Amino acid sequence: MASTYSMQYKRRERHMIQAVQSQALEQRIGRGYLLQISVVFVAYLVAGKLGQATANIRSSNLGPVWPAYGIALAAILICGYRVWLGVAAGAFLVAFFSPVSHLAALGQAVGATSGATTGAFLLRRIANLHPSLSRLSDALSLIALGGFGSAIVSASIGVSVLYATHVRAYSGLGAAWLVYWLGDATGVLLVTPLALRFTDFLKLRDRDRIAELAVLLLLLAATCLVIFSDLPFIPVKLHVMAFSVLPFIMWAAIRFGVGVTALSILMVAAIATIETALGSGPFASNTTFVNAVLLDVFFGVLSVSGLSLAAVIAERENAERERERVVSKQAAMEARLRADEALRESEEKLRLLLDSTAEAIYGIDLEHRCTFCNPACLRALGYEHIEQVLGKNMHQLLHHSRADGTLFPVEECRVHRVTQTGEGVHAEDEVFWRANGTSFPAEHWSYPRRRGQEVVGAVVAFINITERKLAEAALANVSRRLIEAQEQERTRIGRELHDDISQGIAMLAIELEQLQESPPNLSDVPTRMGELRRQTSEIAADIQSLSHELHAAKLQYLGIAAAMRGFCQEFGEQQKAKIDFQTHDLASPLSPDISLSFFRVLQEALHNSAKHSGVRHFEVRLWGTSDEIHLPVKDSGAGFDPEAAKKSRGLGLISMEERLKLVNGTLAIETQPKGGTVIHARVPLGSKSDSVRAAG
Repeated sequence: MASTYSMQYKRRERHMIQAVQSQALEQRIGRGYLLQISVVFVAYLVAGKLGQATANIRSSNLGPVWPAYGIALAAILICGYRVWLGVAAGAFLVAFFSPVSHLAALGQAVGATSGATTGAFLLRRIANLHPSLSRLSDALSLIALGGFGSAIVSASIGVSVLYATHVRAYSGLGAAWLVYWLGDATGVLLVTPLALRFTDFLKLRDRDRIAELAVLLLLLAATCLVIFSDLPFIPVKLHVMAFSVLPFIMWAAIRFGVGVTALSILMVAAIATIETALGSGPFASNTTFVNAVLLDVFFGVLSVSGLSLAAVIAERENAERERERVVSKQAAMEARLRADEALRESEEKLRLLLDSTAEAIYGIDLEHRCTFCNPACLRALGYEHIEQVLGKNMHQLLHHSRADGTLFPVEECRVHRVTQTGEGVHAEDEVFWRANGTSFPAEHWSYPRRRGQEVVGAVVAFINITERKLAEAALANVSRRLIEAQEQERTRIGRELHDDISQGIAMLAIELEQLQESPPNLSDVPTRMGELRRQTSEIAADIQSLSHELHAAKLQYLGIAAAMRGFCQEFGEQQKAKIDFQTHDLASPLSPDISLSFFRVLQEALHNSAKHSGVRHFEVRLWGTSDEIHLPVKDSGAGFDPEAAKKSRGLGLISMEERLKLVNGTLAIETQPKGGTVIHARVPLGSKSDSVRAAG
């Protein structure tokens, strides 16, 4: 219940506020309407009194120029039909205080109001008049419909009422109607354009333009006074030069437009009318009727000429401005099209670059929503369509967890840090997650994306570094095993030096010492010396064998075939094994790198065979073709499991492969349990190591 009451109270309060606002708006509109009517009433009253000032050329409230009618038409054109009351009140009051009856005053008010309303209707609905009068059609419409056309209505009603109330003007009904009609029409031509374009004077801000206008008006006033005033110090009457004011009207039309032209014509009309009323000038020498008609014709010619010329010039200037605007718009459009084309080309190049690069790239906004991604990114993350990624939160999609599966808060994300600080970040210890739920180690580079100085997102480029991690782990394992192999080799060499060579030298020293302390009989000397020589020869042979394993000097002096044959012979004697070595079709002497690589492969292969095969017969072949050198080492022993060898490869196999890689060679292994083993090394002719020699 309380809620219902509260809602009803709020509705009533809202309705009250709306009612108050509507009432205030109506009050403002009403005050504005009253103000407009008051301004129109005062303006008509002032203009009417000015029109009545020329008593000497007026008859029964009919004068050559009636500026009040121009005010009436301008008021309705500017404010609308609703100000007719101000026009009617002003017209009635002006006529009421003139020498006519009250009924005639009412008739003249009706005539002025009807004529002005009719003229406004014709100009708005038929001529589509624009108040700026910047077209020749506007000027001609104002002259024909607003001036001479609407004045027919006002003159017909006004003169009919005057003669109906026994008020006679001029010499008859026709003459009175003609003066009435010309007076109202001239009032429109002189006053209405000035009222419609009064704002032109407010736009005159340039001092040079204001000074030019002042000079124009001063010269025009002086010319009018000379022509229309019959000044005593000018002996010659210049009545025939009445139209000499026309160049000034043209000056105003060309330089200043419709507003100043209307002001210039009004100034000429005011001076000419006043001087004619005072009995001076070319229009004061005839009867009152003729003087009034001549004045109206003169003012009509000036108005039609000046307003038409001003409108033509304004129309031409508007057309020129419109043409410039169209040209400018067209140029701007062409520039925009060129910019759009350049942008499209840039976008196409960027899209081609993103699509062709193997590096995965995606962009995000400040909310981590994906704004773009390239095909490499989709492939790396395991998505088929870009719609599966665009608009998604990339942190939640691929960076949500650590390698152990624990959640990775976005606040700790280094990509998020880029959008906060605006500084680029490089990381190579991150984990990204695929669409199927698997992860991979990634290295990424993140840079801020800016619009001006504002950071609006980030661009992230990443690569899958699984192979690098595996290679680093394998390299670390190989390094460890190489160190172990070096230690084992040192141990073996030390053991051979200690157990064989050192022991042999020690036994030789003991024999020599015994020979010195207890010389043998002369008959035993040859036997003892022969034994000592034999022991010395064995020690020398062991040292020579060890030296050959460490460095094969025969490679340098005798070549690969002789060095291998010698090694096979020495190794067979040491291991009590039979090695069948054969060679054929070898090319010219091989490069030292290839020779040394083959020699080390042979050493490693024979050592492995002697250690693991369980047999004492081996076959070694060395031959060449037109483009390769081959070295197979074969035994018929126990063999081994190739799959197991791939999972846990011995250092000897790795060493052989790495040596052959240095000379662009390959190593093939053919083996099976209890089926023997063939180690086959091949190197293309002409291959060279790029950087490191296949040193022993």
